[in-house]
Amino acid sequence: MTTFTVYRVDKAHEKRMPVGTLVERRGTDRGNNIVGLLKLAASRFKDAPGQTIQVEFRGILFEL
Repeated sequence: MTTFTVYRVDKAHEKRMPVGTLVERRGTDRGNNIVGLLKLAASRFKDAPGQTIQVEFRGILFEL
């Protein structure tokens, strides 16, 4: 199982605050696992349409 940390980004103060985690429970890659998890993170952790979140995966930050 792989865990992804999700951060909410505060652009005014240049800070990111952890808001939750997502867990990848699939044993094999189906080609779009990461894309599906990024969409899930956006729908689950974004409160407002203009809000920015970041998902950390293996040292890489994806900004949504």
